[in-house]
Amino acid sequence: MAATIQITPQLEPALERMQGKTLDEKIARLVANELRRYLEEVEREALEYEIKYGMNHEQFAAKLERGELGDPYAYELEQDAMRWEDLADEKKMWLEQFRQVGGLVK
Repeated sequence: MAATIQITPQLEPALERMQGKTLDEKIARLVANELRRYLEEVEREALEYEIKYGMNHEQFAAKLERGELGDPYAYELEQDAMRWEDLADEKKMWLEQFRQVGGLVK
């Protein structure tokens, strides 16, 4: 899907100084950098759960399923489990987007 975009004149000087031969490459680099930032945020938040529970997400999910972490429906545990699962899904989604855009960055 090709789209035509209009660049505001205030952005042109900055875009001219950016790496990339074409406007597409420059925009792809901007998008890739933003996707990388999203990935870093997801990783940082997931790390907080790893620190809190002393294990990675897969270990946590397995122990939760076996009932080794206590009542899986306890509010805090259930909230953490849902958010950690969301973070894992979000990471996959951002990685897929990054792979698509990353191929456009030279």
